[in-house]
Amino acid sequence: MPGLRLARLALIAAVFEVARPAAFASPLIARFECARCHDGVGRTPPPEKRCVACHRDVIAGRFRAAPAALARWRSQLVSLRVAPSLAGVDRRLRADWVEAFLLAPEDVRPGLPATMPRFTLDEAEAEAIARALVPREAPPAQFSDEEARRGETLYRRLDCGRCHRFRGAAVDRPVAVATDEMALAPDLAVTRRRFQSGALAGFLLEPPPTMPRFRLRAEEANALAAFVMTTPLASPAPSQPPARLPPLARPVGWDEVATRVFRRVCWHCHAQPDYARGDGGVGMTGGFGFAPRGLDLSSYGGANSGSLDDQGHRRSVFARLPDGTPRLLAHILARQAEEAGRPVPGIRGMPLGLPALTPEEIQLVESWILQGRPR
Repeated sequence: MPGLRLARLALIAAVFEVARPAAFASPLIARFECARCHDGVGRTPPPEKRCVACHRDVIAGRFRAAPAALARWRSQLVSLRVAPSLAGVDRRLRADWVEAFLLAPEDVRPGLPATMPRFTLDEAEAEAIARALVPREAPPAQFSDEEARRGETLYRRLDCGRCHRFRGAAVDRPVAVATDEMALAPDLAVTRRRFQSGALAGFLLEPPPTMPRFRLRAEEANALAAFVMTTPLASPAPSQPPARLPPLARPVGWDEVATRVFRRVCWHCHAQPDYARGDGGVGMTGGFGFAPRGLDLSSYGGANSGSLDDQGHRRSVFARLPDGTPRLLAHILARQAEEAGRPVPGIRGMPLGLPALTPEEIQLVESWILQGRPR
């Protein structure tokens, strides 16, 4: 009802009127566990709730484990090696973009395998978080065509395209991501929607440690900002999920599916709590605002015991949905659709926020299910 929504928004506004990004007083930010991935969000959570920090410790050899295990884990860590810090976002991002991004995440950093998960939040909650992160914005900047032309020349001279994609721009080219710092480089095509135009030049004058410091003059920073914010962009080509492969004719057993898919991709979020310092992962014990689903893919019996529905009742993850697709397969296919910019209503893609399974991996899982899930 409109009256209730207005009252709710008024309450949210009152709660966040004095909120500062450094304090992050919002209970929503705690509920959605932003600190699992991002630094700069206030109080440090326990080790089992710090996904990216844990992975950084593994990569650096600081994680307490046997050397052989560390070496194996380090070789397997592709996703969630780094994540952007939220410190200082109040001085650069636009609140309306933050709100839209929380409701419908887009791929901002092409070099990062992981993307923002799709959370279960509504418009009022997204607005509240955006207001907490960006309580005020700098006045918008005005750019001239001459500044933009000089900015393009400077962009090419500084070789910004070595790290940044700029999809749709004439200067765009593929990027070979060689370091974790390069992986954090955003697609500059998104910058005009996500950045406060009046803050971009200052950001370029004082960039974060992950960016090179070019020691620009003020007029050079303004020119670069003008180019990034105003250069024409071609419309992106529509994307389609990969073609689905036919089921395999050969026998497929649990050990093969577990080794190639469940153990490699799914265990970290769907396992017994003793697998990762007492936390069975988001899909087992809950997290990121999601209720515990109790889905254990670390064993044959666990997979066949199913998951918990919204009422806390057990259900099979292999039961067919109304269109005939087994539930587990539907969630896996939905992740491909999300990456193509086509989220499936009512189905959250898996793995959550991580790269979709390949067509061959999906073919393997589907074949095993269709063959009756043999041991």
